[in-house]
Amino acid sequence: KMVEMNERLDQELAKSTRVISDLQRDLEIVRREAMTDGLTGLANRKAFDRELNRMIQEAKEKHETFTLLMVDIDHFKSFNDSYGHQVGDQVLRLVGRTLVEGIKGRDFAARYGGEEFGIILPQSNMMAGMAVGNSLRKAIATKDVINRNTSEKLGQITMSVGVAEYILGETAEDMIER
Repeated sequence: KMVEMNERLDQELAKSTRVISDLQRDLEIVRREAMTDGLTGLANRKAFDRELNRMIQEAKEKHETFTLLMVDIDHFKSFNDSYGHQVGDQVLRLVGRTLVEGIKGRDFAARYGGEEFGIILPQSNMMAGMAVGNSLRKAIATKDVINRNTSEKLGQITMSVGVAEYILGETAEDMIER
């Protein structure tokens, strides 16, 4: 009876272990989805805020700097109004992909909101941030937007990039505003 009971308990333990493992996997998927922008696949605003605050804390502790890029697609509203939201969504995905392709390593890109994006460049100064911003701006300008339904060329995308190097002691809000 003891052997049978031990076998039954082992089976129940194995089943419980599988259930816990499945729940942990599902929880991780939900966590990832909660921090991801559904349209672009980039980190979302919540993840951006968390990462920016983490970088500020790290900069204070290690006395290192980092640079923040705030990217805005120029004239997006009129583009979206002229060609429709599906084409606007296509533009947002294209910009998101181009931003990811133009950064590396620990750099962090997120959709800040609407047609705005934020990029955090760890251990980078203002000059490096300006170089990355200009590189991204030029990469976007080379892309043509094509209406997938009609194959009509709709034009090029331009974007503005603001760059700020972290100043010890400033808040995330102050840095974004600057």
